[in-house]
Amino acid sequence: MSFDFERELIKLGELFRQNGGRLFVVGGRVRNALLGLPVSDTDITSVLRPDEVTDICLAAGYKIVPKGIAFGMVEIHAGGKVYEHTTFRSDRYNEGGAHRPESVSFSDSPETDAFRRDFTVNALYADVLTGELVDPTGGMADLKNRLIRATSADPRKILGDDGLRIMRLCRFAAELGFDIEENTLSAAKECSGLLRDISAERIREELDRILLSDVKYGLPAESSVLRGLGLLDEVGAIDVILPEFAACRGVEQSKKYHRFPVLEHMERTAAMSAPDNTLRIACLLHDVAKPAVLKEQGNMHGHDRVSADMARDIMTRLRYDNRTVSDAVWLIAHHMFDLDGNAKESTLKKRFVHWGKERSYALILIREADFRGSVGEYIPVPTADRWRRILKDMEEKNTPFSEKELAVTGAEIMERFGLAPSPKIGEIKNALLMHTAVKPSDNTKEKLFDLTKDLI
Repeated sequence: MSFDFERELIKLGELFRQNGGRLFVVGGRVRNALLGLPVSDTDITSVLRPDEVTDICLAAGYKIVPKGIAFGMVEIHAGGKVYEHTTFRSDRYNEGGAHRPESVSFSDSPETDAFRRDFTVNALYADVLTGELVDPTGGMADLKNRLIRATSADPRKILGDDGLRIMRLCRFAAELGFDIEENTLSAAKECSGLLRDISAERIREELDRILLSDVKYGLPAESSVLRGLGLLDEVGAIDVILPEFAACRGVEQSKKYHRFPVLEHMERTAAMSAPDNTLRIACLLHDVAKPAVLKEQGNMHGHDRVSADMARDIMTRLRYDNRTVSDAVWLIAHHMFDLDGNAKESTLKKRFVHWGKERSYALILIREADFRGSVGEYIPVPTADRWRRILKDMEEKNTPFSEKELAVTGAEIMERFGLAPSPKIGEIKNALLMHTAVKPSDNTKEKLFDLTKDLI
């Protein structure tokens, strides 16, 4: 097997050899090369201690960034690439599922280092200079059998040391399309409560990766995104990281519109949406309030508004950035608009201009995903098709979507009609914008001034 290591990496390998250490590439880059998948990050490892790596690399002219010296990690910048070097080691964790080891002990071989890693398919080592493969945990056999297995004979040790590995387990299975080894899956179920010890930021990062797991290596969303979310539910992770979402489990809906209970519907909606992070988290949470609304009033009417509020709380708790929270919450709050497709075309045009093109198109996508997630099929969605057709027509006719695109400015209106600055100017411009949403050909100075005269 040829790993086609780049020249800069081979030069590093020679530097390490000259200083008494074999340099190995380890983890995802080795795994993906063996599977014929794209590679991204390159993790490297050797027997050399962090101070030794720092000294020899600086002497050779490389830039060094000390990322976690206490844990044996040094970042090496070489030839425009970044390599994260970790010294062979074993880890010791405190009780609980905290992500960082309490202490590490450096070791002298990859055979020792391998068993502190998470899964066998991530514990494969390739010698940078010779290409020799070192496989202490049986990762090659698991690659062949398309299986995710913990490196330890007792998977509870691996998953119990670091609760985040439970989400990584589900994510790798989703991204690679692999099965999970039976004992490893059982251990994940036993240890899922340890996710309470993991920071919200890290949980969000893994959740986002699962929501985009089809993008990683091009698997169909049903066998990646939907499967990853299903695995989170199966191992009990959902109950810990998204208890509001877990409350939707088994809640039935009108069979006239929905083939699936609420939780499965939301999972399918996320999986069947376009591969955009904001859209997918919005789809995942768009009906999250249905159980609460049903319990309170005996039906699910108005669940969109309550779901938006709940989604804001959930996403804030998971430390999503303000823009993502705002956009996702807006989509959830509006996802029931014109559900039956009876809105007048003029009404839709004004709404689209009021919302803006970006949000209008995003709402089309969530509408399509919602309908398809209700039946489990990629069916045409008439309301979405109608909206898209109207938006396209508006763009072709150069419809202004903001006041800046109007043919007159506020200053010109004030000068023409002798008006002083006031909120009235903003009201006039908004009225002109709504008018041109329906009649874009009226977006000329002469016509807008005529309309302004009537407004005044």
